[in-house]
Amino acid sequence: MRKTIAMLLAGGQGSRLGILSSKRAKPAVPFAGAYRIIDFTLSNCMNSYVSHIGILTQYKPVSLIEHIGSGHSWGYVGRRRSITVLPPYTAENDSDWYKGTADAILQNLSYIRNFDSERVIVLSGDHIYKMDYRAMIDFHKKMNADLTIAAMEVPKKEANRYGILEIDKENRILDFAEKPDKPKNNLASLGIYVFNTRILTKRLIEDAAMSTSHDFGKDIIKRMISIDNVYAYNFNGYWRDVGTLQSFWETNMELLKPSSAFDIYNWRTRTNPNDRYLGDRLPSYVASSAEVENSVISVGSVIHGRVINSVLSPGVKVCAGAVVRDSVIMHDVVVNAGAFVDKTIIDKDVVIGENTKIGVGKPSINKMYPNILSEDITVIGKQAQISKDLSIGKSCIIFPDVVPSDFVSKNIESGETVFHLGDE
Repeated sequence: MRKTIAMLLAGGQGSRLGILSSKRAKPAVPFAGAYRIIDFTLSNCMNSYVSHIGILTQYKPVSLIEHIGSGHSWGYVGRRRSITVLPPYTAENDSDWYKGTADAILQNLSYIRNFDSERVIVLSGDHIYKMDYRAMIDFHKKMNADLTIAAMEVPKKEANRYGILEIDKENRILDFAEKPDKPKNNLASLGIYVFNTRILTKRLIEDAAMSTSHDFGKDIIKRMISIDNVYAYNFNGYWRDVGTLQSFWETNMELLKPSSAFDIYNWRTRTNPNDRYLGDRLPSYVASSAEVENSVISVGSVIHGRVINSVLSPGVKVCAGAVVRDSVIMHDVVVNAGAFVDKTIIDKDVVIGENTKIGVGKPSINKMYPNILSEDITVIGKQAQISKDLSIGKSCIIFPDVVPSDFVSKNIESGETVFHLGDE
């Protein structure tokens, strides 16, 4: 792998994750208890012995940069292994920011040229999966490919969310459609690309001179199919796109299913132990009054109430008489006595008031943001303070920093949205 470097695209806003990515880049969103989404791609690089990683940031990168640090947590230390954060070369105008995924790599060709690499593997920091990139690179070399795209079949009803590939019997890609309205099949690109460095450089420079969106999916891949050797690598392992609130919740829930291939305990997935003081937390405590069923309880949590089929990040407190069910609870949330939380995603530092019920009532879609929240999950933003004795329905969105005075009623119907004063 000495002849392969990685470029990890981690600058996306992640608008489909709604308020979870309103204060951070999508790859920095906490996931599966003690991790962040980007940890899975970084760990794959570590376990595949990729020596050098360039991480391209842009949207609200502070927490992501702090989390990555020097790269020491993933073994990237010394002259022969490195992680380098690559912010955009911004000037005074927004137009100086990355114009697309291909433009992001183009702006960092100087970094790529620092290494005597034959191949560049372009990755995304917002997927949950385990992959040994060495097998994909072996296939790439065997086929004498200029570009190899990792692919797998996805459910047909979800195919329009992905780039869809048409291939021949030799796995050569014949056509590519980016998120088509009517997909011809369900063989999807996973957003994992292996390029020959020389060809990648040439195609990026050519694209920069054209009037395009400067995007891999929409422009670079389509053009390369017609002039270069482009192949699909069939991946049969576990891979999930957690770019929507529904998929984010579902993938966390898969962690709790014994039949699921999401086996974080055997994936050698690492995180930064200094992130949010993770390494200095006290052990979790489950009181004699507590009941815990099929749940992840992270370090530093204190449980006096009942937790059922849920994923709790470090420092969560569930008080006596409180119930948390089918939910994803992030760092240092307090669920006060008598509260009931069902099928809810709660971001960091939220306080749930006594006897408040969340996720109750009939299923609905969110009236203001139907494209973001169309299922019966309720989402509560970072640092929200939820009043006591409230009833909050399904498919509700409670914005970050909400305070008790922002609730004009004790009964928030399903599908409603609550803003903090001034955010409307």
